[in-house]
Amino acid sequence: MRLNVISLPARADRRAQFAAWNARPGTEIAFVDAVVGAALDRTQLIAQGLVSPDAAHFSAGALGNALSHHRLWLQAAAASEPTFIFEDDACLRADFAAQAAGALAQIPADWDLVFLGYNTNAIVAVQSRDGLKTLLHFDEGAKRNANYFTAFARDPAPAPTPLHCFQAWGTLAYAISRRGAARLLKACFPLSGANDIFMFGQNRKLQPYTLDGMINVALQRAPLSAFCLFPPLAVSSNDVAGSDVVS
Repeated sequence: MRLNVISLPARADRRAQFAAWNARPGTEIAFVDAVVGAALDRTQLIAQGLVSPDAAHFSAGALGNALSHHRLWLQAAAASEPTFIFEDDACLRADFAAQAAGALAQIPADWDLVFLGYNTNAIVAVQSRDGLKTLLHFDEGAKRNANYFTAFARDPAPAPTPLHCFQAWGTLAYAISRRGAARLLKACFPLSGANDIFMFGQNRKLQPYTLDGMINVALQRAPLSAFCLFPPLAVSSNDVAGSDVVS
């Protein structure tokens, strides 16, 4: 399994940590140089149809992150097999390759997007096969244990359950199909703040300002077949202070 890992070339520390956690038989780590947001020309991006004039609230880091995924989506839209995409702070479960393949085999063949990991500091909205909807809230206390990520990367666990997903946050770790890439390219670009996201469980709306916000707009408005795995096969500290997107 090829792991396409988006990472800034300057963040050798994050690449080294990703490899230390996730290098194992059955996987190939392929670091993909991230787009440097500070080097982008917004006027040119608007002319190219990648950014809408109303997206001034997208930070330079958010633009760079979105266009890094956009580049891989273009490749995925022409690929014959699903594409696996990760950010460089992802820690994968020890049995990731086998469990990810097993999960994809359980869902309908016409799936578009599968969240293999997601932000656990935000609400995830899912639906079971019998139509029951629920909101997943996580207590992240375990992540404060000094050996949490090392153990997660070392120890296998029972198989996760794929659940239909209509809200999830982060682009930490996901699989995207050929059809899904084509649909998301159309639904998420140009980046725009025109459509709000309904925040399930919070009774409020949010204007998207990052790519995962645009994905949530697509989940609520576009015909997407999306799933997430519970429990996730990838986790991160979601450290805002060390984020190249937020900063």
